[in-house]
Amino acid sequence: MTSPAQSEIPAPARAYFEAWRTNRPQDLVGVFAPDIRVNGPLGQIDGDEQYQQSIARIFSVTKDITIRRQWIDGNDVMTWFDLHPHGEHESWPVANWVTVENGQITRVHVTFDLTKLLAAGGDPRRASDQN
Repeated sequence: MTSPAQSEIPAPARAYFEAWRTNRPQDLVGVFAPDIRVNGPLGQIDGDEQYQQSIARIFSVTKDITIRRQWIDGNDVMTWFDLHPHGEHESWPVANWVTVENGQITRVHVTFDLTKLLAAGGDPRRASDQN
């Protein structure tokens, strides 16, 4: 099995992971459908605004990601990547499955070791320090 070429990955999924790599949550405006649904270790998030806020807090502790593998099946993109946090915290693996419909990401299913994220200070449930 080979990984897909970047041109084969739907544009919203490419933009999503480029925002992760460059740590630019503002680049995600318009990438998510207004009614996006996200399921992960912290439960369910409904709506673009809520996910934008949650992911911005995770980005705040993220130094970089290393994509290990991506698979495409129709509108679905499965990505296995390592998240590298700032500071002395060790990286951790993340499995992320996005669904793209009508040019936007409509669903995200993600799994990772929540204890690693919390240790790095990236609890997306907490209120943003900027609010």
